[in-house]
Amino acid sequence: MNRKSLALGGVVAVAAAAAFGLGGLIGETAPAPASSASADGGAALLIQGFAVGDTASYVRDLEDRVARNPRDGRSLTLLGLAYQQRARETGDLTFYERSAGALERALSIDARDYVAVTGTAALAASRHRFDEALVLARRAVALSPESAAPYGILGDSLLELGRYEQAFAAFDRMVALKPSAASYARVSYGREILGDTDGARAAMELAAEAAEPAPEAVAWALTNVGNLELGSGRTERAAGFYRRSLVRLPRYAPALAGLARVATYRDRPLEAARWYREAAKVAALPDYPARLGDALATAGLIDEAEEAWAQAEELEREFVRHGGRNDLETALFDLDHDRNFADALARAREGWKRRPSVEGEHVLAWALYKNGSCAEARVHSIRALRLGTKDVGALMHRSLIERCLGNARAARAFRARAFAANRYADQEIGSARQGGGGDAT
Repeated sequence: MNRKSLALGGVVAVAAAAAFGLGGLIGETAPAPASSASADGGAALLIQGFAVGDTASYVRDLEDRVARNPRDGRSLTLLGLAYQQRARETGDLTFYERSAGALERALSIDARDYVAVTGTAALAASRHRFDEALVLARRAVALSPESAAPYGILGDSLLELGRYEQAFAAFDRMVALKPSAASYARVSYGREILGDTDGARAAMELAAEAAEPAPEAVAWALTNVGNLELGSGRTERAAGFYRRSLVRLPRYAPALAGLARVATYRDRPLEAARWYREAAKVAALPDYPARLGDALATAGLIDEAEEAWAQAEELEREFVRHGGRNDLETALFDLDHDRNFADALARAREGWKRRPSVEGEHVLAWALYKNGSCAEARVHSIRALRLGTKDVGALMHRSLIERCLGNARAARAFRARAFAANRYADQEIGSARQGGGGDAT
């Protein structure tokens, strides 16, 4: 999730975060966490993006209900949400089409079903169609302004579109309406964006508490706490949270991938490869084979690495075939692997136009650097870092951009900031990300 308004930076951004509530939610006035599992059965969890027990069995039950009564709008809405959960669990993107069909049928029965409209917004966001998600989320908010869930998708979409003040206001409203795993997680993301990693971690720990007793929701929150610990270079603490996550939900793919990253930090590429293979067996998501390939390449197993990267590329193509947009993701992959620089720049520009967030700025800056346009790259790098984020990749890339421009002191300063944020900064961005600055071929 991404970021805040263009006008705000540095101290001003931190002050604005407090004004929006992102700075004060952990204090004495914070509302008590509410259990996600206590509200309205399956819808309460699915609308937050979490499993309802055995999702496959739940889907079959809902399909049976709909077969018996094709006008059962409630079951159609739940089925649409459950199909999205199956897509998250398995990486099988055919569930997107099934979700769209079920939600369309639900809305044909009741066009004012705000849960179904929220589900369509969530589906658009899952496909990285954030402009569409924004329109749908606003419609859901208008239909049910006192319901929390639509504000989450609204804020997510605004973040990806670079409208940070509005996004944080939406998250504020969400957590005020319903303290939950989903709303505390949004607070965590907002704090992380602004460089407040301790505050982000505290909010995500609240999300884990609020997620009880739902196993997947707890595992998800614990994994994200682990990610925050790892992002600060605390490998032992990170590994502990990943293992706790796996106790709650064995073979939880994001936690397996977390342990792989810990192994990468510790310079154990074969161990990392084993964990990534396990994650890829659970969910067919492109990040896992992509990182598997990186681990194998580090271990000197180039042929196996190429196979893994090819699998990641095929999964990215599959994402597009099922309505997804991934210009930024595929551009970053090529840039990080020193290939297709010109085409990656074109994709980065297109992705940035669609997602003018700090991440969009970062990828475009990296693409421009790799194509030798260091002055223009610096402009976008400044914008990528304007909120005070401690994104190690963006900081290391800025160091390289400054070096390209002959600004040695600034290059050293940004590199120092990266290592201050995470002492494993070099492992985080990988050796493939070091080249560029006019060496495009």
